[in-house]
Amino acid sequence: MLNVSSKLVRSIDRKIWIILLVNYNFPPFLYLVFISLKPGEMGEYDVISLVALMLINLLISVLIGILIKKNKKKQLEPIKTKDLLESIFNNLDIAIWSINKEKNMLLSKGVENIYGQTREEGLNNTDFWRNSIHSEDFSVVKKIDEKWNDVEKYEFEYRITQPNGEVRWIRDRGLPVINEDGSLERYDGSNIDITRQKELEFHLKESEERYKILVENALVGVFLIQNFKMVFVNQWFTNILGISKEELLGTNFINYIRDDNKRLFKQFRKLKDGKVSFVIDKIQIKAHDGTTRYLEIQANLTTINGESAIIGIVLNVTDRKKAQAELHYRENHDILTGLPNMNYLNTFIKEEFQRFKKEGIPISMMFFNLDRFKLINDTFGHRVGDQLLKIISNRLVDSIQDVGAVIRAGGDEFILYLPYTIKSQATDLANYLLKYFSEPLILEDQEIRITASIGLAFLENQDSLEDIIQKASSALHVAKEYGRNQYQIYTSEFSKKSSRRLQLEQRLRKAIEKNELEVFYQPKINLYTNKVTGLEALARWNDPLLGAVSPAEFIPLAEETGIIIPIGKWVLETVCKQNSEWQKKGLPPVHVCVNISSRQFLQDDFVKMVEQVLNESDLSPAYLNIEITEGVALYNVEDAIEKLMQLKQLGVSISLDDFGTGYSSLSYLKSLPIDYLKIDRSFINGIFNNKQDAAIIHSIISLSHTLGLRVVAEGVEEKNQIEILEQLNCDEIQGYYYAKPMSKINIEEFMSA
Repeated sequence: MLNVSSKLVRSIDRKIWIILLVNYNFPPFLYLVFISLKPGEMGEYDVISLVALMLINLLISVLIGILIKKNKKKQLEPIKTKDLLESIFNNLDIAIWSINKEKNMLLSKGVENIYGQTREEGLNNTDFWRNSIHSEDFSVVKKIDEKWNDVEKYEFEYRITQPNGEVRWIRDRGLPVINEDGSLERYDGSNIDITRQKELEFHLKESEERYKILVENALVGVFLIQNFKMVFVNQWFTNILGISKEELLGTNFINYIRDDNKRLFKQFRKLKDGKVSFVIDKIQIKAHDGTTRYLEIQANLTTINGESAIIGIVLNVTDRKKAQAELHYRENHDILTGLPNMNYLNTFIKEEFQRFKKEGIPISMMFFNLDRFKLINDTFGHRVGDQLLKIISNRLVDSIQDVGAVIRAGGDEFILYLPYTIKSQATDLANYLLKYFSEPLILEDQEIRITASIGLAFLENQDSLEDIIQKASSALHVAKEYGRNQYQIYTSEFSKKSSRRLQLEQRLRKAIEKNELEVFYQPKINLYTNKVTGLEALARWNDPLLGAVSPAEFIPLAEETGIIIPIGKWVLETVCKQNSEWQKKGLPPVHVCVNISSRQFLQDDFVKMVEQVLNESDLSPAYLNIEITEGVALYNVEDAIEKLMQLKQLGVSISLDDFGTGYSSLSYLKSLPIDYLKIDRSFINGIFNNKQDAAIIHSIISLSHTLGLRVVAEGVEEKNQIEILEQLNCDEIQGYYYAKPMSKINIEEFMSA
């Protein structure tokens, strides 16, 4: 291989070698060596050495080329950096500037976007920035000048106005550059467009203001507590406590709690320790003005500035608390008198009663009831009746001297619960009450005399609260039956009387179911023609077991138990059907009067029920007369007038029954849409012996005629009563003198005669 190479080298022409050496930039010394050789003088070793030198030269050339290239690249890097900085300087939306003492200025192109004018314009007018400042912010010029004079750095934010009128916000920063001798060489600075940032700040501030207004004017209290000290409260919170923010902030909220503040402190501690996630509690506070407020607190844990805090809201539940207390009070007290009611008795007193019974403490129970209170109501009106009940309640409370309790059982009935009271003490109290309440009272310039009946019972071993109350009630009924204005002590015999009452109630209900009641009719007679002008329907009851039961016994019972409502409807239906049948038989057509109880009249659908009965019986409304008492009419005058007007529109006539007992209510006559006025029999009975009664009757008749009413005298039993009534111009009479109440068969014969 070497021989071949040598031969090859030697065979190459000298000129070719020269070309190679020149073209490939071999060092000159190789060229000189080569041309000094004579042809044929180059041996194999010479060739090899020459080739090696050529290769070494090639490598050195390559290395030198690489180094030269790197050197050129390094030389270009500062140029590129300069170009990059120049690009940044000119293209950023930042005005970079420099100004020396001679007012020579250097500006970047960023000034064009900020100030809306070319850099050349800015360089030509070094005060362009002053001229661009917004008129409202022009005071900043003085501040900047002061900084320049004092050679101090500065940073200000202000508005500028571009030539097109657009307002921009900028942040102007200036930094003095000082020479080695301490003198000012120049000021370097930048102006940055912060309009967008300011807009965001304004929006944020507006949002903060809105939230601040929302929090400050919230209808609930808002608070923030750190380390158990209040660090924020809103206006509501200060108002509810009556203390200013300055006084509240930094204080412990627990200090303002009136009730058990340790409870809330423990809950806040648990909240802070992470044992609970939220707190809801109701507290009682004492406001600065001394009033008590009830608040509901809802709080949870948060973090403020890296520290845990309790944030919460406060609701004023004082009104709700008062409403709940009022509701609780109403549930357990009588609204009119303020006395405890039966619910209170069966709830709170029952617990005490059972405890006292176990301890062997003597207990007396007194059932107290006013005699003829309904008459007082009917005579003087319910307003006077209510005033009387209040007086009675206060007197009873004063009488027991904080021993036990007075409970209003309903209406004019009261229960006196008397623990630590033996029999002799209870009877002494009963005698005192009977005497006390027999004294006259003056109400609205009226002298009112009342009496009371009392039932007494004493705790026995096996008695429950219900048992002793029932015993006192039975004793009360006996006192009523024995003439009122007395007290009776319960004995086992009274149970029989109570059994009679219970038996009557049960039998009366069955009588309604089995249709055992009957309607009797008593005629009304025209005092001058002696003709029948109408009939009054009266309910009668002849029980198969009990025999004939007096209306004076079963009607009050029906009123008390509510049975009167179905009885009243049955009477109305029966009367209307019967009157329709009589007219179809050809009997003289007259109206029939039906007494309506207060319970029935107060039913919301009463008028609708009357209309329905008339339609079903095919009876003309002109032949139905509705009788109500003065007490019913005056119980709720507006409601009564409305219902009576509706009945009148149907064509039904109206009678005001038992008039005279309510003489004080004559003024209401002109307001009531009635047709007949019936004078109570109590006035007719005394028409001979009592001139005052005769004068009252005369006044009633005269007033009634003035108002266009016809007058009916009830309970007429003697001829001389008729003679006086004729002289007083009474229109009609009703009573035993002409006819007693009769069955439908007998009344048919009476009407046909």
